[in-house]
Amino acid sequence: MRLSFVPCLIALAGCPAGAPAKVAQPPVPKVGGADPDARPPSIEACKGGQSHDLMVLDWTPELRGDLEVAMKEGVAVLAYDCKSVKLVSACTLAGSYGYIGTTRREKKISMSSSDEIAANLPVGGLSWLSDVGGKLDRESALVAQLVMVGKRSSAKKVATQHELTGGCDGATHFVRAATVGAFVVAAGSKAELEASAKIIGKGASGGSTSSTKIEAQDGDLTACEKSSPDGSAPPDQCGAVVRIELEPIGAGGTALAAVPEAPGLAVATCAPGFAMADGACVRLDKPHQCKPGDATDCAKQCDAGNAASCATLAVMHRDGKGAPKDAQKAAALAKQACDKDVAAGCRIVGTIPALDKACAAGDGGACVDLGIAKLADKKLAADAQYAFRRACYGGGEFEGCTWLGTLYLEGKGGMKKNPAMARPFFEKGCKEGSQRACEQVAKLPKK
Repeated sequence: MRLSFVPCLIALAGCPAGAPAKVAQPPVPKVGGADPDARPPSIEACKGGQSHDLMVLDWTPELRGDLEVAMKEGVAVLAYDCKSVKLVSACTLAGSYGYIGTTRREKKISMSSSDEIAANLPVGGLSWLSDVGGKLDRESALVAQLVMVGKRSSAKKVATQHELTGGCDGATHFVRAATVGAFVVAAGSKAELEASAKIIGKGASGGSTSSTKIEAQDGDLTACEKSSPDGSAPPDQCGAVVRIELEPIGAGGTALAAVPEAPGLAVATCAPGFAMADGACVRLDKPHQCKPGDATDCAKQCDAGNAASCATLAVMHRDGKGAPKDAQKAAALAKQACDKDVAAGCRIVGTIPALDKACAAGDGGACVDLGIAKLADKKLAADAQYAFRRACYGGGEFEGCTWLGTLYLEGKGGMKKNPAMARPFFEKGCKEGSQRACEQVAKLPKK
């Protein structure tokens, strides 16, 4: 049974004692002056059926903790409309999350206007404006320092209302995956914050003065230095949820969101006037990830340096959807994206080194592809099981489990034939949605 004592709205000020749980938008600070960036941003409600890539840095510590608890007990269900979010703690969706270590990545996101804060931290970020005088000007900023070391992923890619049990009124999305690590958010002098290599401590950034104030912190940035892509769990004090990938819950018997036909096609949404670029929402005049099908903009953004757009355009040319079918151009664009560490591009390249790179970055699908590629090479076949295990137990890809069962069933990849050992992998794959695994379970001798 999921804990149900948590249901307060995500607003940094918290919920009044004894107040009923409800969804409410954090108050927008009053801002004045001639600075056009100081106007309160217009936040529109989400359109139905959209996926979202959402940073949780502006959530209350209690709610981030409650999300972590919910993810240990099943698949977490949320009510989210781009203006507010609530954990629907009484609602249950069957499933679980595995952990996959990734190549450690560090990122600093600077937000120098209220619109940028609203786009990247739509739920509670605007409440921090009061710490910089009610508005951001040319000399002040809100900066987030993130370290990401792994992902917790569910094999569930789509869900319908029929799959939900319990008190699920208002549920709109489920958490497909969560990136974990550590983060610090600070407000203050733009020059000081952007000049510092890393925001540290609890009162100021490295080399800064008292004008910098830590607004939120979870995990320990230095503890993340001990992480390893091969780790079965994140280091102590480096397992905080940093961002989540939300998938919409469909109505009736079909899900609203379909699994992308090919890597590179899924694009997280941002507020109007913004687009996704390397995990942050940026203004449209900056290089950003294009929308699938828009070949002109994809080419423009790829040329401007957005590698994810190169991967999306590569898929379009490969499949002949939205762009002329051109295998040579697709391969060149995919390599360009892979060289800049875009996992979707590496999957299209398809070579073992490229797939190895994508698998190390936490792409469960790439781990499956890597295992299949190694299995086809007699010299590397014995290494295939490692890639399949990453996909099965942490990458959220049930076909990784099915392939592990196949190795034992058929005596491949250095494994001896052992139907009994194959069974638990097939059963896990079947439970998580693999039709091939279910068929194999039915064929196995009864226990």
